[in-house]
Parts: sequence; structure tokens; C-alpha cells
Amino acid sequence: MQINISYGAAVQTGREAPEAGALAGIAKVASTCTLCRLAGGRKNVVFGMGNPAADLMFVGEGPGEQEDLQGLPFVGRSGQLLDRLVLEEMGLTRQDFYIANTVKCRPPGNRDPLPDEIEACWPYLEKQLELINPRVVVTLGNFATKSLLATAEGISRLRGRVYPYRGAQLVPTFHPSAALRGGGQVVAQIRADLVRAKEALGAAQPGGAQQS
Repeated sequence: MQINISYGAAVQTGREAPEAGALAGIAKVASTCTLCRLAGGRKNVVFGMGNPAADLMFVGEGPGEQEDLQGLPFVGRSGQLLDRLVLEEMGLTRQDFYIANTVKCRPPGNRDPLPDEIEACWPYLEKQLELINPRVVVTLGNFATKSLLATAEGISRLRGRVYPYRGAQLVPTFHPSAALRGGGQVVAQIRADLVRAKEALGAAQPGGAQQS
């Protein structure tokens, strides 16, 4: 599937924001999407939020109950934990990064998204990545990590490293919901991954140290 939206003549350069209205245009298309079964049970499409000129982008799995109700990503307990950890380890708030999900509609009962649902929703995430053009992408959990890295490996084996991705760096970590279930050890691992993302972000800045 292709998303056909006119962007005019403007081109994203450096860390300028995408053309005004570009992300909003894609969100409008997504808001009436019926490409997969998830459309039938949603209250709201949860497209994404944050700074469209951000160097850092988080990609999660899919909306939960609160996200579906509010139409915003990561606003429930998982999101509150993520916000706290990102602030404590990276010194950033939602004004400083962009956050989205692999699928834009809530899977029923918070089940895992199915492969055809991820495939149907992929063009929306692809456009978000293209327009925002982040220097560092942090994937949250199995589905986001497997989808972006095109691998069958699980998050437990993939985290702890930095991967090249679309001319940028990708840092996988656990979904914050796993920390709510798994406690302090998982939180510590997420913290370590966020420090890794902060280092990758610093290295990606003009004049930043090169990664080994």
C-alpha cells in the first residue's frame, strides 16, 4: 500500500521541521483507515505525538485502553513510567522527542498485534520515520524491534546494542509494560538502554564523538 499525499515543494533539510501539515495529512488518512480488522473495535486512531523535528523517536507496539480513549500514545501507566525514565536518564520530555506505535489502533484485549495488522499499518509508520528523519530510534518491545530490524530475534537477545538503521542508530529496549510486570531488573535494563540511546544521540550531533 502507498499513502499518496501532496507535500508541495518543501524538502526536510537538517533538523528543520517537516513541511507544515505533512504529518497532519497522514494522520487524517489514518483516522479513517479500514485496512485491517483493528479498525472495527477502535474508539480512536492513535497516530503519534511530539516534536516533528526531533532527533529522537520512540516506536512502541500498539495503543492500550487509555490510548484508545484519548487518541494519544503512551498516556497510561506504561507511558507515565516511560516519561519518568526518559526524563531521569536522558533529561528529555515529550516536547523533545516524537513517539508513535507500530499499529495505530488498539488490538482487542491488548493482545499482540498480528502480522497482517502490522503489515497493513506499516506505511503510516514508514511515512512518520521518513518525515521526522530521527538520528536515533528507540524501539520499545518485541514487535517494534522485530518490525524495524526485520528480524525474528526477540528483544531479550537484541537489546544491549546499537544498530544502524536508515542512516541513523536504533536502540532496542523492553516495552515499559514489561517493567510494570517484571519490576526492578527490567527497569534497570531500560535505564541502561536509555543511557545508550543518549550516548548515540550525542555521537550523532554535529561535532559529536564517533561511535566505535
